Amino acid sequence: MCCSQCDPNDRFTKVYAAVKELNDTIAGQTVRIRGRVHNSRAKGKMCFVVIREGWATVQAALFVGDTISKGMVTFVSKLPKETIVEVIAVVTKPEAAISGCSQTIELQVTEFWCVNKSVPILPFQLEDASR
Repeated sequence: MCCSQCDPNDRFTKVYAAVKELNDTIAGQTVRIRGRVHNSRAKGKMCFVVIREGWATVQAALFVGDTISKGMVTFVSKLPKETIVEVIAVVTKPEAAISGCSQTIELQVTEFWCVNKSVPILPFQLEDASR
């Protein structure tokens, strides 16, 4: 049951792309995905976030510019792991291969929404459970 507090018409008209189906054939297109923060790292005016849906992972990049502020980069970099996020981004094919993600493309974020923030310290991490 979806208990979102958004406009009901918006809730049923949003179309989400599956992370496992993202590939370089749709480069240049804008997609909307929903998943969990698997990992994030920030460096100055940019932040890289690995988003997981099921077992598929994709890297999303935020760079300070016209649509992304420094405050947004700081906010995203401090989100705890397992936080559920919704991202609207443009699919790009990076020059260098992305290691650590199942998908070979990168998402250039235009909008980043926190749907449900996870507690800062979980009883166990996914990395620990998979060992």
